[in-house]
Amino acid sequence: MGAVVDIFNPQTSVLAAGLEGKVILIYGGNNVGKTYVAARLPKPYFLACESGLNGQSGVKYNKISNWADFRKVVRQLTNASTVDKARELYDTIVIDEVYASSLMCQDFVLNTYGDGALTLADGDGKHNLYQIYEKEYFKMINLLLSRDYTVVFIGHAQEKDKKITPKGDKRCINPIVDNCDFVFYVQSNGVNEKGEVIKSSAYCYQNDTFFARSRFEYCDPVIKEFTAENLLETVKNAVTKQAEKDGAEVVSYEEQKARNTAETEDYETVMNQVQELGQKFIEANRQEELTEIVEGVLGSGKKVSDCNKKQLSAIIVIRDELEQALSN
Repeated sequence: MGAVVDIFNPQTSVLAAGLEGKVILIYGGNNVGKTYVAARLPKPYFLACESGLNGQSGVKYNKISNWADFRKVVRQLTNASTVDKARELYDTIVIDEVYASSLMCQDFVLNTYGDGALTLADGDGKHNLYQIYEKEYFKMINLLLSRDYTVVFIGHAQEKDKKITPKGDKRCINPIVDNCDFVFYVQSNGVNEKGEVIKSSAYCYQNDTFFARSRFEYCDPVIKEFTAENLLETVKNAVTKQAEKDGAEVVSYEEQKARNTAETEDYETVMNQVQELGQKFIEANRQEELTEIVEGVLGSGKKVSDCNKKQLSAIIVIRDELEQALSN
């Protein structure tokens, strides 16, 4: 499908209440409550790429041992034939942990395309292994983000250039951070005078020491006691405050999705439109111009009749250029 784009009939963005559809990265050191809190969010399901659930019971998960497992689970969560059933079971999808999942993807690329290469840097002239890895990882993450779940990524912390950041290479971390509504850095508060563990704190603003962020300008900067309840309250308050400051409307996630979903065009309709436009060029004895427009998009000697559904965007470009030429 191709989107119908019209600057004279634009979409209007609105804010959605609640967690649904939000993307969150929670990262920090060991034993600060990252997995514990994620497991208490609404109807969670874990892609357990490491052993973070060993100290908890009653959490629904699948052990992910390799990239084939990861792909299979993402497909089941997103395929048209299974997504409705999955959405009934799960509201929150948790990837635990980001770096572990990225290493599985790297192993998959090396073993599939590496031809004996030991690292991604060893790609030969036929295969840029870094590019394949980046594309493969992003494709699966993007697919998961397309199905309206609350998606929570759990990450370890690393210190780089004297700043604490989520652990992982830029090809896995960047697309996750770019899609996140909230990035929380979770920090231990140690123990009290009785030797009891004090609940960790979560930060969603960055400073000289660590990276964190929120899409919402008026988000509370710190969750002093990092719990699932307080995380939910922080998200709710961030949306409410943003709406109040901007004079914006807060709607349900379903309504936000409906408003921001563009009308789409289908392959058969666009092909018929191109054929009708082509006939007008022929009747006007403008065959040379018709060929020039088509080959300018598809390449020398190519015809629209050679195209398939994957080339819908190219066919739409041809349709639009033909319409423009006739209007001129």
